[in-house]
Amino acid sequence: MDTDGGAVQVHGSGAAEAQPPAQALQRLSELVRRVNSSTDTAQVLEEVVNGVHEELGYGVVAISQLEGDVLVMVAVAGPDDVRRQILGRRTPAVSILDEYRAADHWGILRYVPHGRMAPDQIEFAWIPDIDASEDPDAWHPEDALYAPLYSATGKLLGNMSVDLPRGMRLPGQAERDLLEMFMVQAGLALSNAQQRERLAQQVRLGAIVKEVAQAGSRVGLDAVLGIATEAINRGFGAVQTWVRCHPDGDRGREVSAGHPRPSLVSTVIGTLNDDLAHAAWPARRLVWIHVDDTECDLLPASRVRLQQAIAAGGAAHAVVAPVGVGLELFGYLVIGFRDDQPAPGSDELDTISEVSRELGRMIQSARLFETEHRLVSELRELDRYKGELIATISHELKTPLTTIIGHVELLEERQGEQVEEGGSVAAIRRSADRLDRLIQNLLDYARVQERREFVRRDIHLVELAEAAIELMTSQAEAGGVRMVLDVLRSEVVVRGDAEELSTVLNNLVSNAVKYTRPGGRVAIEIDSVEAWGRVTVKDTGIGISQIDRSHLFSAFHRSSNPEALSIPGTGLGLAISRRIAESHGGKIDVESTLGQGSTFTLLLPRTAPEAP
Repeated sequence: MDTDGGAVQVHGSGAAEAQPPAQALQRLSELVRRVNSSTDTAQVLEEVVNGVHEELGYGVVAISQLEGDVLVMVAVAGPDDVRRQILGRRTPAVSILDEYRAADHWGILRYVPHGRMAPDQIEFAWIPDIDASEDPDAWHPEDALYAPLYSATGKLLGNMSVDLPRGMRLPGQAERDLLEMFMVQAGLALSNAQQRERLAQQVRLGAIVKEVAQAGSRVGLDAVLGIATEAINRGFGAVQTWVRCHPDGDRGREVSAGHPRPSLVSTVIGTLNDDLAHAAWPARRLVWIHVDDTECDLLPASRVRLQQAIAAGGAAHAVVAPVGVGLELFGYLVIGFRDDQPAPGSDELDTISEVSRELGRMIQSARLFETEHRLVSELRELDRYKGELIATISHELKTPLTTIIGHVELLEERQGEQVEEGGSVAAIRRSADRLDRLIQNLLDYARVQERREFVRRDIHLVELAEAAIELMTSQAEAGGVRMVLDVLRSEVVVRGDAEELSTVLNNLVSNAVKYTRPGGRVAIEIDSVEAWGRVTVKDTGIGISQIDRSHLFSAFHRSSNPEALSIPGTGLGLAISRRIAESHGGKIDVESTLGQGSTFTLLLPRTAPEAP
């Protein structure tokens, strides 16, 4: 019989009196039902060995389960002293496979008659202490009767063996057939157990990957790695786990779970990363290492210090996985296990590989986020500095310009009607006025960039439009442009800063007049759409190209159209207008066709009408 142990005196079969075959079949039927419905594999296997022992009369019945390359005895029926001796015993699988090759095939049964078993095979066998008979049909103490237990795919799952048959005689065909049926159920029970364990493992391993992936939703690389490392350590039941990464070539980030010794871990950093970069990372290989290994081809420089770090954390062996994305190696993941934990199987290694890939993606995302955050901060600081610079320069220019304009006015008063349109005083006046407008726009731009709050009051859009038209009347008449106000709804009230909203309408109307050729038309329309007050400024001017429209509201942007460039402007009016509109909760849209005109639409939240 396939197990360790010495000789044990057993008298008789140790079974109950013979039972009618019908009862054996009834018990077999019940066993089939149990195998198909029960989730307790150990209980089903106990039922199998007890059924063979009680119904078929074998004195000792045992089932061993394959664990790695060893068969472990998991269920035994027979005398208590025999059960104590062989339950839990471990036998090399190669030994029973050698016996299968030497056996006679009785269907799925394997019978090894006495004298055929090799001496090294007898070493692992249990031999009952009974007298041998000269009868050729008698059961000999060195006879062995087995049945290999296979899965549906032909994979060896375990072994079932029987000894001391009823009457101490070789079983006949009918008894063998019944014995086969019990053994088939044992194989099915082990197969079902394996499938359940595999499914449970897949669920467990999938949960690890999912939890690690969910850690990527956290902000900050340290937080991401902290949660991921805890999930890995808990999911694999590891004694220690640590992740080391060095994004952007910085001094590195190290996050650990379990009980590693940081002082020792830190000594591994450089050499381990170099080893992985040269050997494991190019092929995306995992490295399994034991603290007692005397060499490791993949980790020639870091092996000793890595083993010290693993042992210091209470682990006996560990899996090392390189972490990176594409061609770039970011760092590594180390998962340490106790000595009583088996080396990770193929499914676990696949999961560790997937986790390391997920960590690589998370580190890359966190690195991009941190880089983007840093760039945004730098841009905000640059924009703030730009605003301060513009405001400072504009204020510095404002004082001497005011003096220049004042003296020009004195010259105009002294000369009176003698001031020539093309003369020097007139030229100075035009340039000073243009420079004054530019400085005022710069001051307005700097103000709206920094402004967060303003005094709000009810403002009638019709009044703002009328004021803007009045302001631009003389310029429109001088340019031969006709302006029209179309009030579709007179009571359109919004809340905001009157001065700033006037600036928006003035800019829109001024642009429309400025870029419309003589004989053209500018129409201003006041209306409301649901919760919005709407001002539409439509002109028949030179229009805006599609390329220019994409930069239209950018500060200091000027058109690429030569005709538009010939008209003086600062490129700040629309940028200021959009910033004011957005600060009031509104927006500005534009539609335009080059050579045919443009339509600007200002939308602002309306004040809720009072209840009647």
